[in-house]
Amino acid sequence: MGPGPDQPPARVLGGRYALGRAIGTGASGTVYAAEDLDLGRHVAVKVLHEALAGDPVFVEKLAEEARIVAGLQHPNILTVYDWGVDGSAYLVTEYLAGGSLRSLLDTGRTLSHSQALVVGLDVCRALDHAHQMGVVHRDLKPANLLFSQDGHLKISDFGLASALAETSRTDIFVEGIVGTARFASPEQAKGQPLDGRSDVYALALVLVESVTGHLPFVEDTLLGTLRARRRRDVPVPASMGPLGPAVVQAGVVDPNLRPGAGEFGRLLLDASAGLLRPEPLPLVGPGEIGAPPLSGEVPVVPKTKAPAEPRPERVVGPNRRAPWVLVAGLMVVGAVLGGSALWQESQQSTARVPLLVGDDEVDAAATIVEAGWLAEPRYERRDGTREGQVLSTDPAFGAELEQGSTVVLVVSLGSARVAVPTGLVGLSLPEASRLLEAADLAAGTVAEVHNDEVEAGMVLQVAAVAAELPRGSGVDLIVSAGAAPRTVPVGLVEGPAGEAVAALTALGLQPVQVEVHDEFIEAGAVVSLQPAPDEEVPFGSAIEVTVSIGPIPRPVPDVVGLVLAAGEDRLAAAGFRVIEVVGLVEGQEGGTIAAQSPPADEEFSPTERVVLVIEGGEPSNGDPVEEPEDGGSENSDDPAD
Repeated sequence: MGPGPDQPPARVLGGRYALGRAIGTGASGTVYAAEDLDLGRHVAVKVLHEALAGDPVFVEKLAEEARIVAGLQHPNILTVYDWGVDGSAYLVTEYLAGGSLRSLLDTGRTLSHSQALVVGLDVCRALDHAHQMGVVHRDLKPANLLFSQDGHLKISDFGLASALAETSRTDIFVEGIVGTARFASPEQAKGQPLDGRSDVYALALVLVESVTGHLPFVEDTLLGTLRARRRRDVPVPASMGPLGPAVVQAGVVDPNLRPGAGEFGRLLLDASAGLLRPEPLPLVGPGEIGAPPLSGEVPVVPKTKAPAEPRPERVVGPNRRAPWVLVAGLMVVGAVLGGSALWQESQQSTARVPLLVGDDEVDAAATIVEAGWLAEPRYERRDGTREGQVLSTDPAFGAELEQGSTVVLVVSLGSARVAVPTGLVGLSLPEASRLLEAADLAAGTVAEVHNDEVEAGMVLQVAAVAAELPRGSGVDLIVSAGAAPRTVPVGLVEGPAGEAVAALTALGLQPVQVEVHDEFIEAGAVVSLQPAPDEEVPFGSAIEVTVSIGPIPRPVPDVVGLVLAAGEDRLAAAGFRVIEVVGLVEGQEGGTIAAQSPPADEEFSPTERVVLVIEGGEPSNGDPVEEPEDGGSENSDDPAD
């Protein structure tokens, strides 16, 4: 990596990274092969435009995105080693020697269905991982799909588009507006918030170009391409073969109808049946410089003049700047080309300013540019207006204006912002609503969730998206619905009463025990629950637990003097089921009952044991047994009495 005898010394960034030859140039900067002097390893260093190093907002955002991307850790995502600012902002990544998909396609080669399938699956796996981590690429294109020497694919520049969106240096974007817009999703063209499905749309375009050699959806002008893309699905040619149905789904205008990256990968995999084993990719190695323009697109050369003065800082996020990046690009392209294609539609030297008040800023700016004028945005806050709405123009509607003149668009940033009150959590909903109204806000969507600790109607959480919101905005609140209802457990009936009480108490219910005699359920067991098992009841409800205390005691029948069979029948008829017979001789089938225990007419539980002694027998346990009077002759004549 060291310089030759006739070469100047290598530039070293951060006292560590010695730059070698340039291996790629794009909109945001130049990529160099480099040597990490501390670790002695080959790396790639992307050196961004010098002007970006002086933008503290960009530098802060670049650091944030670099940390996020470094944490992605996926085999199909280019590893970010380091970042820094040394004259220029730079990113240090692993070095891949196989070149990019852009460099491969620029040789005139295309991919087979099998090769495109492998590329698509690798990209889907990487995107699915990144999207699950909350990271959207925003600028997926063939130049960002890099290969190692063995053909392993990795996606580069994750997070860079998001960081660039934070810079106020609009002139830097102009060089890259063509390349980025070639793969922009409809929601990007509209300046809407993006999620991972925007990357899926870009991948659909990449796959079509990879197989056919032509990028779909290109109109005569860049502006025409973006505007058409907002209304029509991606046209997928029949030459896409078995990949076509999956690409069709990924290329629809409505992002809600598009698959996510993981689902898109599964759709591509479903198309693999019958495809041949892919041949190795014809990699060309690193060294591509930029990307050639497509039909109807105008390349913009790097500027040599001093950078334009940045706009005054304003409170606005990346999704607000993105549409003006496109508009600014169109404005500069128009300024460079004078009376070229973007202005040829208008043959008059003057025209009247159309009515633009109330339009969306991007649509209004596009109308101005198409008419042959330049659009200059100015921003202000105005209560009762929506963000991005055109409030007025200068000159006003109907004014006659020469071509090349500037139309100032006064655009709303929304209502004045007010602080979201603190201390809402723990208040009742009416109290929180009054506090919001006092701050010129309102209660927005109120969602209820069950909470065992907080009573119903109390605010659990404030779902505000920022510490400040436009005046009049609704603040979403999450309110306690009280404890969740409980279901009376099953499986407690006929079990121990203690277990039932413990189970009900653990659920936050209030067991109330009621005792009752029961003929068939043993004492101490649960007879029934009310409300019944499997019924839903409010938290804290009283549950009546009916507990058996055994059968009702009753008089023991007099069976002395009866034959054994008759005595047993009389006891069974009275409910006594546990009978012990004493004194039977082996082989003897019956005999006359000489004594019984307990004695006749004593109150006794039918579940307790009754002992019958046959004449000549003795109780086995020594229990006293009632002796029959007069031999029990008065009972012997009527065994069923």
